[in-house]
Amino acid sequence: MPLTLSPEIQSPSHTNVFEMDSFQQRHRRRESGGSPYSPYSPASPQAPFFRGSGGSTQQYSPIPRNFREVPARKSVASYSSNSVNTLDSRTTGRTSSMSDTQYLLRGHPGGPPAAPDDEQVWGIHWWTPFSMIALFILGILGAMSHHLFYASLAGQESHDQLQKIRVGTAMAVFTKATLVGCVVLSYRQRIWYTFRRKTLGLGAIDGLFGVADDPTLFFQWEMIREAKVATAMAVAIWLIPLAAVLSPAALTSGFVTLTNATICPAVPTLNFTPETHNNYRHPPDIDGSFGISLTLSNTTDKFATKPGWFDYWTGPSKNAIRLDSMNRYWGKPIQREGVSEQACGPGWNCTYHVKFTGPGYKCTELASGVDSNTTELAKMGAPFNTSSLAPEGANIYQAVVDQGEYPNPQTPSQYGEPIDGGDLPSDLGVFKTEPVVWIGYVVNTTEKYPADSKYAANWTTVKTPKIFKCEHYETDYEFLFSHVLGQQDAKVTKKTFLRPIIDTTLGKFPNGTLDSNTSLPESNWVRPNPAENVPRYKLTAAYHSLGFLIRSPLTGAISWETPPGKPEAAGVPIATTDASGTRLVDQHNFTPVPNLQEAFQHYYEDLLITLLSDTHLIINTLTPAPCTKSRTALLFHYNVHNLWPAYAGVIAAALASLLAGLAAMRANGVDSDVAFSRIVATTRNPTLDALSRGACLGGRRRWGGRGVGLKFGEVEGGAGGVAHCAFGVEGEVGGIVRGGRYAGLWPVGGGDGGGGGDGKAAG
Repeated sequence: MPLTLSPEIQSPSHTNVFEMDSFQQRHRRRESGGSPYSPYSPASPQAPFFRGSGGSTQQYSPIPRNFREVPARKSVASYSSNSVNTLDSRTTGRTSSMSDTQYLLRGHPGGPPAAPDDEQVWGIHWWTPFSMIALFILGILGAMSHHLFYASLAGQESHDQLQKIRVGTAMAVFTKATLVGCVVLSYRQRIWYTFRRKTLGLGAIDGLFGVADDPTLFFQWEMIREAKVATAMAVAIWLIPLAAVLSPAALTSGFVTLTNATICPAVPTLNFTPETHNNYRHPPDIDGSFGISLTLSNTTDKFATKPGWFDYWTGPSKNAIRLDSMNRYWGKPIQREGVSEQACGPGWNCTYHVKFTGPGYKCTELASGVDSNTTELAKMGAPFNTSSLAPEGANIYQAVVDQGEYPNPQTPSQYGEPIDGGDLPSDLGVFKTEPVVWIGYVVNTTEKYPADSKYAANWTTVKTPKIFKCEHYETDYEFLFSHVLGQQDAKVTKKTFLRPIIDTTLGKFPNGTLDSNTSLPESNWVRPNPAENVPRYKLTAAYHSLGFLIRSPLTGAISWETPPGKPEAAGVPIATTDASGTRLVDQHNFTPVPNLQEAFQHYYEDLLITLLSDTHLIINTLTPAPCTKSRTALLFHYNVHNLWPAYAGVIAAALASLLAGLAAMRANGVDSDVAFSRIVATTRNPTLDALSRGACLGGRRRWGGRGVGLKFGEVEGGAGGVAHCAFGVEGEVGGIVRGGRYAGLWPVGGGDGGGGGDGKAAG
């Protein structure tokens, strides 16, 4: 049934219910330490808001059961008398004895007594504190999960980086949402605690109700001053979401060099042992192809059936010649295709050491400067001295590398066999000596010759002639290989010269010069037969092949020819050596490179590295070796100092809010919220009805009672000895007695005192 208002309440005489204080009066009361609001009592209305039994009492009264006796007033909306019954099954069967309005007012001031089975009791429902604590715990778990997730990614390669950041952001948002939820529930308990203890203006009350949703309400100074804890909790509600912005930034990525000390299972190296038993008639199989030796051989019997047959060296193999040419003109060692991936593994750089025994040149400087060591050079049988080098001579480079060279061919042959016609020479195929490499060169300085120098006419700057010799040795090598981004680099870290490959020396003529046809002692000659000599012979042949390839292009000279009477700058280089095309000679001016002695040894070492590029050579092999692998990778970096300071702040704020909320709930005796039903239950006061006149549309129209302070507590009026709780002005509200009997509430145990906290909402 519809509720009707008495015509008096709508009369113009009730427009101003309160005598309002001036602002100055309120300010003076605040300065004196009192409440800024007057302890106003509501003016007595001329008629009750609802027509009561007596018609004159200032309280809510139930509509008479004989509803038809009440003069009907037109209403904008029409109501069904069964509207409540259709929504609440508990009213079934009660309409016959009680009107809808009376049923709704049951247990309220002016209404019939409440039914015992409908009464609520003081106490805190478990759901609210459980929700507050559960949300806080979920927030902690969310932060911990976020930390553990990022920690699990730290140091890992950055795959699907965007996806990982999205997951982290989702965790941050979850943590933020749960902690904000905890603070919001706690905040609601705190504001009701404040409403019970502080008299606040409508602006402050509006702010406390709405500041969690509307940040502009923070400009309510009275709210900040009178409700500091609640305001701080509201600030936390707005600031906690920043954690969702800051915390994902704790996971970044950057390029890091990863290193791994391990064993590389297949690094290329050289092993000359297969040369000792290689037989060109039965070549080994390497990946479906013939294995290639460093040597070419002639033989006394190509079918190896005649008694006493043997093979003998006739030159380097074509593969060896090709590799030497590439090393000579490329200017650096040739690397095997895919060697970095093979040795290091896909995507890795690596370094490793390789040790092997091979040939090498042991070089010794014999002269440095004009007329240096001339006598000793003569005793050694040196083919030249410094007199042929600048500044005394015209040569800036000079080399003799073939003294005692292996004669080739050894004997007339056809198809690899000696031509029939007599006995074979006894020294056929014998290695009698390894030629010594004699090299002289000139170092051009920046110092100018004095004007009175005998060399000043032909040379502008001082020239220093040098001579060194190199002997072929079996050598232990240790190379450091480095592979970076697929490019190989190698350098010798250790080199030990073991023994001469052929330990003989050339004889001398009576005048002291070397006799290339005599090598002593004969016992050290390396013969191709009998069979027990074959392994050493074939190894010597392999070493000799490489030495031959290295030294052969170096023989000859480069001279600096200057027209008579002209300065050095007018001269031109004249080369009679293939060395001019190697890295041993500067290609810009055709002068020898500085420190030619060391460069020559590196030149030989580069040839050994180049041999590794041909996988069909029988000396090539793969071996496991300790290595250090490294690669540059994009890795996740977890900066814990970016995550936890943000989370620590919001967790601390949430914990403080939770404790404040639980304390407020315990003090209130009830668990509170700001649902519509709670607002309805706590604003049932004729005074508030009068204050809100003209603002029923819910707009922003200012109420007439903006200067009035309100407080939540026990208000005057009640029916059947049951008190009523609502917001009211300071003069009409009193404190709520915990465990007291209020509308809609009965003390626990049925008495007037004791009890454990409010019901869901008072009144």
